[in-house]
Amino acid sequence: MRYLALVLSLMLFSVFLASGYPLHGSNGQINCTVFGSFKDRWDSGNANADRYSVLRMDISLTRVNASDARPIQAAYTMTDGNDRVYSNTPEYTEDLKLGRCIIGFVVPIETIVKSLTVNLGKDPAGGEQFSIPFPPVYNASNENVTLLYYGILRSWTASNKKTLELDVSLINNDTKNLPIDKSNFSLMDQWGWRYGSVEKDINGRKGIAAAELKPNGTLRSHLIFSPMSILSRPVELVYRYSNSSDLSINVDSEEGLCSLAPEEEECIDCAATEEEAPSTLAGSIKATKARLAKVKGNVTGGSEKKGRDDL
Repeated sequence: MRYLALVLSLMLFSVFLASGYPLHGSNGQINCTVFGSFKDRWDSGNANADRYSVLRMDISLTRVNASDARPIQAAYTMTDGNDRVYSNTPEYTEDLKLGRCIIGFVVPIETIVKSLTVNLGKDPAGGEQFSIPFPPVYNASNENVTLLYYGILRSWTASNKKTLELDVSLINNDTKNLPIDKSNFSLMDQWGWRYGSVEKDINGRKGIAAAELKPNGTLRSHLIFSPMSILSRPVELVYRYSNSSDLSINVDSEEGLCSLAPEEEECIDCAATEEEAPSTLAGSIKATKARLAKVKGNVTGGSEKKGRDDL
């Protein structure tokens, strides 16, 4: 029954992170695989419960020596984009079968995962602790605006209609104010059908509000798409910032990897293929802006580095 309740909560209140699963890590004695992650409600009765969620990860933990069938004694910590560390507790651990479980961490609802650390100090044959890095948040950018997609905050159905709530950010790269409202955003399903963002859902939960984003300003908000067919799967998030220009991000969780859409016509990263990939979202945006500057023949310096959760 506990497992069934967990599955139902995944279906109703889940956030599918924008990254390529599965993720793998090992220390030579123990292998760990992260199959996916989602955010669940924190039903604690706490007055601030709506500001927090339970970040759950579906993982497997196995020994390299397959003949050793002893249960692995492990503890888990999660590090976010601002290097804050959260510990897993037994009450947020669901064993599915030997070697496979779902672990949870109580975190602020806007948390972005940086890494998962597996501590094997209590296992006599476990070896040293090791960490599994998570990919940075995916973004699309040009000289005018940067769009960042964090995932689906909530998904639920009623009367054969589905509602999705997405978590996004916008950064105004321009030198003038950027007007924003719900009409700028749309979501395409696997058949190419386009759904427009709405002001609020049937329960009155508000989405993005009309605003003027100042130069270099950042806005993080929720987008609500409702009603949708229960058979529609979100595939592409589109932000139209003018009558003739838009940015798109592939958000298809079943595809495994999110990518920019459409792809660049010209390879402008070829000269930098051997460089180390940015380890934070801020670094990723900085690199994107540097590439844009190269296209215009004017490479500029970066700004102060920020933690990923700050955006």
